[in-house]
Amino acid sequence: MVQAPQTPPQTPPRPGPPQAAPAPLPTLEQSFELLKEFKLGTDSTVLIPIEQEVMRVHGDETARSALEKRLLAYLGGSYASVTRAFVCRQLVLIGSAASVPAVTPLILDEELSVHARNVLEHIPGPESEKALRDALGQAKGRTRIGVINSVAARRDAASTPALIKILGEDPPSAAAAAKALGEIGTSEAAKALTAARGRGPAPVQQAVVDGTLICADRLVAAGQRSHAITLLEGVTGASQPEHVRQAARRTLSAVTRKS
Repeated sequence: MVQAPQTPPQTPPRPGPPQAAPAPLPTLEQSFELLKEFKLGTDSTVLIPIEQEVMRVHGDETARSALEKRLLAYLGGSYASVTRAFVCRQLVLIGSAASVPAVTPLILDEELSVHARNVLEHIPGPESEKALRDALGQAKGRTRIGVINSVAARRDAASTPALIKILGEDPPSAAAAAKALGEIGTSEAAKALTAARGRGPAPVQQAVVDGTLICADRLVAAGQRSHAITLLEGVTGASQPEHVRQAARRTLSAVTRKS
């Protein structure tokens, strides 16, 4: 009888050195102290207590307001950009109109602009809209394009005159302004897009068409189908590229069926 080969006994693995327990988190007070000197490359776990407190204060207006005020004290220029960026990320979650004055100067800071704009996009009310609107005339280059995109996200109709002016400026800003007007989607925005049709370099013209299609959707949603139809009919003519005419016709057909 053939016996199966025996498996040699396994040597149990030697236990490794004991794993060190993770360091305990600082207290909330300690975390705020550490935030004062926070730098790139610093272990961000020391800020977890602040993030936890941001989550905790939801639904408690008194606690939320007190925490917001405390965070705003860290937006001054004496603090590192990484500190101010962290504060902005928390204010996206709990910021109110009280944050607008402290956040507004950061809109024009090339490094912090995106963080400031994120805060203002999430704060309802006229204060944040005005801050973004006012920045349209001051921001430059990529920062201004970011501000235009934030105005579009807020669909701030009061920004329409400023956006119309930008339509005649540098192509990247003009293209962003055209799409922003589409998002705003009012009859005034529609008129501006109609007037801009066929003007400027190809990227701007394409953005005007894109803005026109977006604007038509916004007008329909607002119950202004006749304005939407008129707007779309303007981009179905032979002067437009075939792909533009096709897109406009599809949208026009959908709008007409809804009518």
